[in-house]
Amino acid sequence: MGKRIRNVYIVHHSHTDVGYTDLQERVIYSQAQNIRTAVELIRKGRAEGLPWKNLKWNCETAYCVERFWEIASPEEKRDFFDLVKAGAIGISANWLNFNDLVDCGMLEHKTAEFVSAFAREGICVKTAMHADINGISLGARDAMLRNGIEFLYMNIHTHHGMYPLYQNQRPFFWENEDGKRMLVWNGEHYNLGNALGIVFSKNVNFMTENYFGKNGSDEPMHRLYRNLTASIREYEESGYPYDFYITSVSGVFSDNAPVNPAIATVAEEFNARYGEEVRLQMVTLQELFDLIREETADAPEYRGAINDWWATAPAARPGR
Repeated sequence: MGKRIRNVYIVHHSHTDVGYTDLQERVIYSQAQNIRTAVELIRKGRAEGLPWKNLKWNCETAYCVERFWEIASPEEKRDFFDLVKAGAIGISANWLNFNDLVDCGMLEHKTAEFVSAFAREGICVKTAMHADINGISLGARDAMLRNGIEFLYMNIHTHHGMYPLYQNQRPFFWENEDGKRMLVWNGEHYNLGNALGIVFSKNVNFMTENYFGKNGSDEPMHRLYRNLTASIREYEESGYPYDFYITSVSGVFSDNAPVNPAIATVAEEFNARYGEEVRLQMVTLQELFDLIREETADAPEYRGAINDWWATAPAARPGR
């Protein structure tokens, strides 16, 4: 048996997949609008004490932040940076979710440019997020390490890739040839929170059925509790060694999804009902890193590429 899981950390984001759900230009515009909407909702919720006052948002890719900056007013940019500093908006230094074919020089240039833009605002970017593409290249790792990234939060695509190292949530340190390393959290599917029911929906799709069966007739909050506790029990029985559980969630069960303030109100109501047993907490990427870094300090170390089922490359080998 593993440790008793008491805390569930929720990473609210929109998975960036340019061209998958719509024309590329429309997806790019929608992703920039997602950030604009998140800034407005969070600012207003905090200022007016609205039901979603504890809403948090994570910008999954640097590319979408750059597109937001292009359309944002000076006031919106100021609010954006203020909310990043306040711990309400999380930042990822990953430019886009690539496979291992992208040019390393381009990754180095874009990562440095992005990190520098935040440094000019007095913000140190240490985190990155990578979802859906199950692998990430050595060049991406090195570009992040050279630019001060200390934590990479990954969410797999389970339909073909399944779980590296045979565990569905696992931390490890990814080390380069110079001995520099970052903490990597290899997490579940990037819509796990949607399958759990953190976003209430009457629709039961293949992923929800695959994870939790076809029983979707009970009251939504109880269904969330039932699904979550069943998943937690599976973790504990498998020897999972941590007292926390991490799940990503999108505003709707889709790529390129909008921000959803109801997630914050669901978390608050869930905690009022079931908080003595397990608590939900929305987090930014930086906050997540701060919460788990001590507990994961003894995670194993690996070298080599984290290869992806979309690319045909040899399997990565443990470094030591």
